[in-house]
Amino acid sequence: MSRKKRRGRTYRPGRRDRRRGAGRMRLLVIPAVVLVLAAGGYLLFRWLGPGASSAAAPTPGGTSPSPPSGVPVLKVSPSVYNLGEVSQAAGRVTVRMAVSNTGTADLVITEMETSCGCTRAALVVDGRTGPWFGMRGHGPQPVGWSARLRPGQEATLLVEYDPDAHGIYRGPIDRSVLIHSNDPRQPHAEVRLAGVQVP
Repeated sequence: MSRKKRRGRTYRPGRRDRRRGAGRMRLLVIPAVVLVLAAGGYLLFRWLGPGASSAAAPTPGGTSPSPPSGVPVLKVSPSVYNLGEVSQAAGRVTVRMAVSNTGTADLVITEMETSCGCTRAALVVDGRTGPWFGMRGHGPQPVGWSARLRPGQEATLLVEYDPDAHGIYRGPIDRSVLIHSNDPRQPHAEVRLAGVQVP
């Protein structure tokens, strides 16, 4: 214990001084503990965390490494489909997009939904067309349906846009389809349709 001379007598720290010192010590210890815990949590996450962060990182050559073992990967090509000009007089437009499983485990697609009542989507697997899915809350949706794609297997996504659904409309089109699957990286993959509606 240090002793200070104060007005000719020896000073001994009292209770108040010890409390003040303990309070200062807490101010230093608490942030240090929080910092150590945060750093430890970050390192633990990087070590034990999901494979998506390390698997999604491109290699120095610019290509993505293969997915971890036992993981399905949903790929839709193109992910944005440009409809160009859509004539209302010509009626409904149906486009096709390639859906594939580029992962190493079975991909299970359980549901789809669209962003608008003017759009609906169906999946063709092994030559069989599944039920049509539309916007939630705008009519009944299929229940109990699912489609399974083996690693490397491809299917076709059919997306239909009805230009008459909103009456007389002229202007930009921006619609989306959500594909719900067991892909851990993107359990709700979005596919978009873009274009311009004309007479």
